[in-house]
Amino acid sequence: MIDYRLDGEVRIPAPALHALSAEADRGGEAVAAAVRAAGRAAGDAIAGRLAAMVPLTDLDTNDFLAAVNAETAARGLGTLQWRRELGTYAEVVVRESPDLAETALGASAQPGTPFTEGFLEGLLAATAEEPVGVLRTPDDGGEGVHFIVGSPSLLRHVRIRLDRGETLEEALEGI
Repeated sequence: MIDYRLDGEVRIPAPALHALSAEADRGGEAVAAAVRAAGRAAGDAIAGRLAAMVPLTDLDTNDFLAAVNAETAARGLGTLQWRRELGTYAEVVVRESPDLAETALGASAQPGTPFTEGFLEGLLAATAEEPVGVLRTPDDGGEGVHFIVGSPSLLRHVRIRLDRGETLEEALEGI
């Protein structure tokens, strides 16, 4: 049996992560930032573990996702799927992550996602070796939660357009 633990890893039961994410929804940006930072550290640690096993440049997208999903599934952190890759950004679908569960629903009835956002930032920034931002997309009613991954400046542009009431497709147009 494979031991998926990282050096010094302490497991947090899923209900504790649910509670942290729900508190982030209620507690404002300071609490959400702390939960996001914890996710970022977890993503960075998993990227480091993968890089120690195989040079990440040797993996294509499917092999990379298989390796990541083995690590995340062993920790109950959900699974990732690239929905599409389009030049300067990609769309990632996350399923079964603890902070996406019903217990983490905020006042807006949207799942709280600060841990998963931070996790994706840490994982993908470590593998891309450049700044990566993550933006949760408007709910499309599908399975899983969708995120757009790209440079922080690109995502600021998308967020401004979404705040103006544009659809995600309109906000991404011309990028």
